[in-house]
Amino acid sequence: MVRTSLNTSLSKRRLRKSKGPSEDRLSDLPDELLCRILSELSTKDSVRTSLLSKRWRNIWLSVPVLDLDTRTFQDDDYLFLEFLDSFLESNKEQDIKEFKLIYDAGEHCDSDFVWRIDDVVKRRVCHLTVLNRINGDDALVRMPLSLYSCETLKTLTLYCVVLDNPKSELVSLPCVKSMHLEAVKFDGKKVLGTLISSCSVLEELIIVTHPGDYLEEVCVRSQSLKSFELESTPGDGYEEYERQLDPEVVIDAPRLEYMSISRYLSTSFKIDSIGSYAKVNIDVTFDVDYGDPEKIAMIYNFLIGISLVHEMIISAQTLEVIHVLSKLEPLPRFPNLSCLDASFIKSFWKLLPTFLGCCMNLQSFVLEFDSLPERDEMKVSYVPECFLSSLEYVNLFTPTTVTEPMNLPIYFVRNCAVLKELVLNESFSNMIRKIKRIPRLSQRCEVLVGTPTYEDVSHKHDLLSIMYP
Repeated sequence: MVRTSLNTSLSKRRLRKSKGPSEDRLSDLPDELLCRILSELSTKDSVRTSLLSKRWRNIWLSVPVLDLDTRTFQDDDYLFLEFLDSFLESNKEQDIKEFKLIYDAGEHCDSDFVWRIDDVVKRRVCHLTVLNRINGDDALVRMPLSLYSCETLKTLTLYCVVLDNPKSELVSLPCVKSMHLEAVKFDGKKVLGTLISSCSVLEELIIVTHPGDYLEEVCVRSQSLKSFELESTPGDGYEEYERQLDPEVVIDAPRLEYMSISRYLSTSFKIDSIGSYAKVNIDVTFDVDYGDPEKIAMIYNFLIGISLVHEMIISAQTLEVIHVLSKLEPLPRFPNLSCLDASFIKSFWKLLPTFLGCCMNLQSFVLEFDSLPERDEMKVSYVPECFLSSLEYVNLFTPTTVTEPMNLPIYFVRNCAVLKELVLNESFSNMIRKIKRIPRLSQRCEVLVGTPTYEDVSHKHDLLSIMYP
């Protein structure tokens, strides 16, 4: 009886204890673990935890991540700087693993800004992002020279800032694997090239040029680079005829697996090396005199530079350059090209058989076009080598406004010996039955109506969407 009574009493005590206030187990965690938890939140939410209790009051100051937008400080520059300084001075030995700043200060002081970013860099920063909304040369936002020798930096993202010439400073970024540079001004012709070559393990590089960058040359020499994207942004209000020329380009990256060049207009584009079997997206034109043998040789060598790629997306503008070149001399061959996505316009339909003739091992072909060729516009008697040996998938895509699009499907159906699938978009829907009745060289060929599988990579990395969500 005594034992039963004792057990009952203990059970009641446990019940009363469980009904009391819930235990705050989160606050009992060590500071290091709490900082790791808060580092997954935005800085704004991290600061809010200081209101929870005395235990939480200063935890956010030890979080190694800072994510700031000056506009969240109600356009009060002093309040923003006070907050940033309090964070930087709270624990001067604290590493800052990640620092992101969207900057829009009304009263910009260059020297004060530089020393604050310099403090961040020297705090062994790993991921640095500075996106500047200030426009105009009267308020240039500069990066500290210490950035060139940050041994812990792994990713660097910059928008509308200035990188000064390091001059005699030691330039070495041994841990940087990813860089995204947009609208960046370089105070010296060789600054960009020096920056890239100093990143010994760099794997991903994105450069977006803007009018007023004063960038003279994009020199990409890297033994480690795997992905490179270069895009030109002409700017609002620019007509095509008044576009500024983009910087000259030199690429020497033997391990490059992916390259995308978008909306680029240049007088010189040199490819010393990229990886064999790479994938490329090419949208580049040349402002050159086609009567100049040196310029013709430059364009031919550009094609030689991409001749070993495995997959290619090519714009109508670049195909127009190739069309002009094909009239002057034979085109180089593309022996490794397996997948091709090409955009054609009416003025160079005669190029199609010639260009496909250079792709002797082509397996998949997506063709986008704005008009249909007349029969005499194509060398219908010429059958490219890939038609007989390798071409298995063809996808034809044209606007629905194009009518009577019969000649092109006939060209492929009658001449492709190993064709497995011919996909046509809705423009062909009214005549799909007629196309299916056409005698086919390949008995395995299916004719289908579907959507093209081409890739749109334009504006893929626009930092403005981050600054103005």
